[in-house]
Amino acid sequence: MTAIIMDEYILPTLVRYRDQYHWSWNRSARFINMYYGTEYTEKQLKKLYRQNK
Repeated sequence: MTAIIMDEYILPTLVRYRDQYHWSWNRSARFINMYYGTEYTEKQLKKLYRQNK
């Protein structure tokens, strides 16, 4: 998968973790990386989150 397609799968999960569960960036990044097998940093996830808000 390309990064763009992966972002489309990750974004709803990231929004749920941050907005609904109120998880920290660190925890959200760890769970996303474990579940999807990615290596996103907190900084990359913050950028993705802000671009799509």
